[in-house]
Amino acid sequence: PIMVIEDEALLLQAIVKKLESHGIETVSCVRAEQALDYLEQLPEMPDAIWLDYYLKGSMNGLDFVRKLKENQSWAEIPVIVVSNSASDEKIHNMLALGVNKYILKAEYRLEDIIKSVEEVIQSVK
Repeated sequence: PIMVIEDEALLLQAIVKKLESHGIETVSCVRAEQALDYLEQLPEMPDAIWLDYYLKGSMNGLDFVRKLKENQSWAEIPVIVVSNSASDEKIHNMLALGVNKYILKAEYRLEDIIKSVEEVIQSVK
């Protein structure tokens, strides 16, 4: 499965629907805190995490990735950040933490982003 962390409900539904139409199981989260709770309880780790940079709640995408990388059982899960904005500094910080890919929503169609996610999963298997 792929864990999708996106706080915009309509976008989250669209992403999940599109992934599932590609035969990819999903676990949906609207906040980083919820995603961390799920990771503690899931019987199997997700194949990848689709992460929005800006999230409501006390943690943004960068905080989430830091927490993820601190936990040895989660540190190897590939992370694809899909965001509306990307300064060089943001991208650099995320990649330095071990994020596999940083995608700007505005530059890609949902279909193309899903192809990128599939490629990341294949490359780490």
